[in-house]
Amino acid sequence: MTKLKIGNINDVVNGEMIQSTINNKNYLIAKIDDEIYVTSDMCTHEDAELTMGCLSGKKVKCPLHGSYFDLITGEAQNEPAEEPITVYEIKIKNGQIFIDD
Repeated sequence: MTKLKIGNINDVVNGEMIQSTINNKNYLIAKIDDEIYVTSDMCTHEDAELTMGCLSGKKVKCPLHGSYFDLITGEAQNEPAEEPITVYEIKIKNGQIFIDD
């Protein structure tokens, strides 16, 4: 696996999320209680960018059909989504966010 720099911790406001696009792939970066979470940015039910939805605690809500996904495990919390989103293990070095991809 390759370490991939996807952002800076200062780019994300606590309690919010942003999209980072690297090599034509979109990632969701969220900061909750000063912790960083990185997941894939596409709902597994239908093509919708999760960063267009909203956060609720450590969950993100799909803007299209309302499925929630856990930012820690990636698990779909309710229908219509059934498949989990990808959750990435992160490393922070000198304020930069890296993932294995």
